[in-house]
Amino acid sequence: MANKIKQNSKGQWIDAKTGRFVSKVIYEPIAIRKAEANERRSASLKEYWDDVKKFEKMGYSRQDARKFVRQSPKYLAKRGKKAYQWSQFWKDAKAGKLSLKERKDKLERLEDDGFELISY
Repeated sequence: MANKIKQNSKGQWIDAKTGRFVSKVIYEPIAIRKAEANERRSASLKEYWDDVKKFEKMGYSRQDARKFVRQSPKYLAKRGKKAYQWSQFWKDAKAGKLSLKERKDKLERLEDDGFELISY
């Protein structure tokens, strides 16, 4: 449909272009997709905070727990990245005696290749 369908402040579905109310046949598929997206988002947030709480129970602060979860292979894969250790990056940089510009270029190449630098 060319016209955008949205809800007004009272929750009624309207055609954004004309301002007229739309029938249930038109807005029902949109409402269903919106509800499904909210449910998926809710489930993924619950899973994330459950993982954070597991680290907090081990005695880590919330900040450290979130850092460990963010850098875990599971969440890196969700973002479409691969893990690359900072220690390995510096080991390679020191072995090659790279200048600042060369290190920046290497870092950009890694990020372009889909790697995310992590440390734990």
